[in-house]
Order: sequence, then C-alpha cells, then structure tokens
Amino acid sequence: MRKKIVLAAAAALGLALSTGATVAQADTSQASSLDNAPSVNVSVLSANGEAGVQAECYYPIYSPDRGAMVCFQPYGEHLYICDAKADGHHPVARYYRSDKSGRKVKHSTYPNPQCLDHNLSIPESGWINYQACNYEKKTALSCSAYRGRVSAG
Repeated sequence: MRKKIVLAAAAALGLALSTGATVAQADTSQASSLDNAPSVNVSVLSANGEAGVQAECYYPIYSPDRGAMVCFQPYGEHLYICDAKADGHHPVARYYRSDKSGRKVKHSTYPNPQCLDHNLSIPESGWINYQACNYEKKTALSCSAYRGRVSAG
C-alpha cells in the first residue's frame, strides 16, 4: 500500500511539472558560511527610489527566464529584489522565514537594473528560504526553485 502511495505522489508531481504548474516546496538544505559563497554586486535604490548605492549580496537566484534575480545579505538581513532584464515585467521575491510566519511575497517596481532593498529583521540564529519570480502585473510568468535555507547570522 505504501509503495502505491509513493508512486501516486511521484506521478502527480511529474504531471504538475509537465503541465508547467508551479510546485512550491521549500528547500531544506542550509547554507551557513559566506566563505566561497556565490555573490553579486547590485545597484540598490533607497526607499524613496532616488539615491543608488552598490551592495554585495550572496546566493543569487534567477527566474528561469532570467528576468528577475533575488539575493540575500545576511549582515543586516537585506533581501535584494532585482529586475535583471528590461522586458517590461517586474521582479518578485517569494520567501519563507525561520519565524514560521508563512510564505511572504514582495514585489519590486524598480526598473532594470535597479534593485529593491527589502530590509528584514531576522534573528541571528534564523534563516530565509527564497525564490525569484518574474511577474506581469499579478501573474507569475517564471519562478525559480527555492534557494536553500540561508543563515541570517
């Protein structure tokens, strides 16, 4: 009986993936050290959208169509949401936090190549698990898999 349940679940997942449906499942692997961590430098706009600064962030992840990029800076807990392609769409970060507050969604309206600085407050012992999506208005066009749990400390 257990074997039939496992086979049915695998078949359902295969059907969902073949039809293009998004299967939201958080990655439980944890990245804890920034030594040798992939990083990128991004152009971040201030809260009022006027002043830009350069910032380094870690564990960048792109939407499959490369239109959106999301990365995390654990020092200060900044999630950067970047428009990676001038395609007329906008980037979105969907994420889970260690405080079990459920899935959060943050849209950015800043144009390519600017990034929105989403300042989070996560305990040093906490983590974040995120994905990058490219949206047209309220419709997700392309979403990456979730990045493993990145330590906030």
